[in-house]
Amino acid sequence: MTKNLFGFIGLGNMGYPMAQNIVSKNIPLIVYDLAGTKERSPEKAVVAVSNQDLAQKAKVIALSLPNVESNESVVREIADAAKSGTVIVDTCTIGPQAAAKNKEILNSAGILYLDSPVSGLKFRAEEGALVSMVAGDAEALMLARPLIESYSRVIYHVGSEAGQGQRMKVLNNAICISSYVTTSEALAYGEAGGLAISSMLEVINESSGQNFATQHLFPKYVATKNFDQSGAEAHIVEKDLSLFIHSSISDQTPNRLLAAAHEIIAEFSSDNPTQDQMMIYPYIRGKK
Repeated sequence: MTKNLFGFIGLGNMGYPMAQNIVSKNIPLIVYDLAGTKERSPEKAVVAVSNQDLAQKAKVIALSLPNVESNESVVREIADAAKSGTVIVDTCTIGPQAAAKNKEILNSAGILYLDSPVSGLKFRAEEGALVSMVAGDAEALMLARPLIESYSRVIYHVGSEAGQGQRMKVLNNAICISSYVTTSEALAYGEAGGLAISSMLEVINESSGQNFATQHLFPKYVATKNFDQSGAEAHIVEKDLSLFIHSSISDQTPNRLLAAAHEIIAEFSSDNPTQDQMMIYPYIRGKK
């Protein structure tokens, strides 16, 4: 393990700007991405040749991976390669059960695990202004704090158990993603009566209907018709909302309205899994 060297695995839509912000704070960083590390690496970052190579060299490692399967695969590679005392900062959205499993896998190898998902989408990642929702050991958080602070505007330590960070992220995403559906249906109603999207959003954002979607996403990507630039694909938001539905069913908590929203999001994703999430508006508006 190289002294003071931090690591980052996964340099996609979220991971690259997060890693870029780490490097910009003069934090020594080694990176790896299976899709092509050299092409995706921030300037001044050290390029690892594999996940195992990175795990052997970094003392604190952040993960930014697209799904539960790739997340667990990388966690197992790290468990086999990293030294005892390494801290893993898992920024992925994988759900409470997967986080608890990751902790078990890593702790058996003497590796500390922080369940540390982020919120804010690509534009907040680029600004270094994500919200980090961390669950885990306070000492591990202290060791990882320089890395987490570099891409976060605020850090919440929401609990000590792996899965509590995921639970916070999943419920937050459920509110946000379901608002894409309700906001789209409401704006489609307004457009049918001759109201302009930009005018509606201006009024909504000074009124009681405001939410993150109306304040940030719909003005940036829907009112401007830049539907394909938010950086989150349809299958990702479907996965995120499905994590809530599955977990709420397991916990026997109410989910009727969110399940209805998920049904629409699932249809939207099935129509084209790789389309940007903000295509949800023309998709819903076109439904009769």
